[in-house]
Amino acid sequence: MFLEAQFLVFLVAIGIGIGAGFLFDCYRAARVTLRLGRLGTSIGDLLVWAVLTLVVFGLLLLTNWGEVRWYILLGLSLGALLYHRTFSRRGVAFWKSGFRVAGRVGRVLASPVVFVWRLLTRPFRLGAWSLVRLRAGFKRCAPPPPDDGE
Repeated sequence: MFLEAQFLVFLVAIGIGIGAGFLFDCYRAARVTLRLGRLGTSIGDLLVWAVLTLVVFGLLLLTNWGEVRWYILLGLSLGALLYHRTFSRRGVAFWKSGFRVAGRVGRVLASPVVFVWRLLTRPFRLGAWSLVRLRAGFKRCAPPPPDDGE
């Protein structure tokens, strides 16, 4: 591979590192927004790193036939570091606001469905509530069970 091609692949690797940092910030914002516990964070970490590995390998496959050389690893690391130092705070804020807007839109879109569901299930909920109240009334009025031991 010529030196110019290696330099272009190095620049692409820096871009891939920046993109990977941006996607990782998406996961960080999702983890905070969804309030994942220890298990959720562990599973999320595994999934994110698996997806990032596949994406990075796929992009490297497209750019330089999947050859991983030292300058490619350096470019990936440099891109991730560059992103972390310059854009990470803005990236997390971007993703958090995006998740907030998506949540609001989702609630607005779901509200008619929830309204119809509550309307359709209201007779069943009232019937269940009535049965519970009726059962509680029977328990209060019923004589105590016979004492078999004496």
